[in-house]
Amino acid sequence: MLLKKEIVEHDAILAIWEITETVDELFDLLDLDPFVIAETAQFTAEKRRLEYLAVRVMLNQVLGEKKTIAYEPTGKPYITDRSYEISITHTGRYAAIILHPTRRLGIDIERIAERVMRVQSKFLSGDELAYVDQAAAKTQLALMWSAKEALYKIVQQVEIDFTTDFHIAPFKPYLEGTMHAQETKTPAAEQFDMSYRVYPEFVLVWTVK
Repeated sequence: MLLKKEIVEHDAILAIWEITETVDELFDLLDLDPFVIAETAQFTAEKRRLEYLAVRVMLNQVLGEKKTIAYEPTGKPYITDRSYEISITHTGRYAAIILHPTRRLGIDIERIAERVMRVQSKFLSGDELAYVDQAAAKTQLALMWSAKEALYKIVQQVEIDFTTDFHIAPFKPYLEGTMHAQETKTPAAEQFDMSYRVYPEFVLVWTVK
């Protein structure tokens, strides 16, 4: 079920889907596309099939026409007719995409859960850990994890170390806002504005460059 479709910065299209359908219902919405059937046959887990199908149904509904998603050798998704750049994410019952005709994109959705508290030192530097607001730590850490995942998708470099190659400037978490980040993996050392939203079950972070 499409929860949201909106235009965000630089006229990018953002959409969120709640996976309430069965595999068969999603197949029906895709008119039993032979390419999709062949692709999903490779997945043993139903959860993975649901995520795969939901993203493709969402894309077709958002654009109002049938599109096909394939993957670069690096794992980066692309639309085969190259009409849009695309970034994809999913967690639990939710999936999201962001689209733009030409700009680079990164998006990530993460559940607000205890797990992120246990692994915070694996993706944050000491400086980043020092400014986490303990009163809102679970949400802030989810946002920071999601931001670094979105950066990973847009930077497209191998062997990234989240603690040393991606840096998030201090911020206070609100229901929505912007984080400022920088990558130091490449000579360009690009800076990014990371938009975010906080929902009851998950956080969503995206960037358009």
